[in-house]
Amino acid sequence: MAAVAVVGYVAGMIPGDAARATVDHCYVTYDRQERQHSRCVGHWTRAGRVVSGPVEGVDVSQHWQALTVDPGPNYEWEVNVPEAARHQVAVAHHMRAYVVPRFVPVLLVVLDLAAVGLLGWVAASRLRRRVRAV
Repeated sequence: MAAVAVVGYVAGMIPGDAARATVDHCYVTYDRQERQHSRCVGHWTRAGRVVSGPVEGVDVSQHWQALTVDPGPNYEWEVNVPEAARHQVAVAHHMRAYVVPRFVPVLLVVLDLAAVGLLGWVAASRLRRRVRAV
C-alpha cells in the first residue's frame, strides 16, 4: 500500500504537501460586465524537480500595475506581480499549483500537535495500565 502511495505521489496523482509556489506572471482580462478575471503562471518544486504551470487562486488586485498598454492576442493585459504576492503557499500537483488560504498552514500545525498529543496520551494510558496490572 505504501508503494502505491509513493508511486502515485511521484507520478503527480496525489497532491503534495503545502509548499511554496513562485508566481512569475499574471494576466488580467475583463468580461462584458467589466469584472476582472485573472490567470497566473509560475513554478514550484514537485518530487525533487522544478515544475512550471498555472497557479490557481492568486488574489490579483485591481491596483497591480499593467505592464502592457494594449491587450495581447487573448485580450489580456500582463500585470506586475508585487514582491509580497510573488511567493504563495500552495498545494502542488504535477501540472498546477493551488494557493491555499493563509489559515491552512496554521490549521495543519494545530492538527499535527493535536495528533501528537493524542498519541502521547494513548501511550501514557497504556503504560499506566501495564504498571497497574503488574
